[in-house]
Amino acid sequence: MATTTLKILREVNGHTQESIAEVLGISQNTYSRLEREPKSLSAEQAHKLSEFYNVSVVDLLSENAPHISFGQNAITNNQNANGYVHNNEIHNHNGELKALKEEIEYLRKQNSELIKALGNK
Repeated sequence: MATTTLKILREVNGHTQESIAEVLGISQNTYSRLEREPKSLSAEQAHKLSEFYNVSVVDLLSENAPHISFGQNAITNNQNANGYVHNNEIHNHNGELKALKEEIEYLRKQNSELIKALGNK
């Protein structure tokens, strides 16, 4: 397992060391050590983390780079700065998010108009 795999999974999923330590029932200091020395993971801890991150134990313990997916775009550790998404990818996702929010607002207005029209019949 690459030393940074646990850290990459944690950060990409927006978690703190404290929150993951709580999932495992250990202290933040102990979890910090596991990120630096992942071979210290017990079988139970590996199983909990694999379920938490929705990855197989084999993938979690693999020395290969983690495979991270954002919608239809998949990235690996070797493709972009040790697993971190490039700014332009973040910008693209923010643009997609904005468009989806606008579409939701449009559909809400359309639903309101349809409900009013049905109420007038």
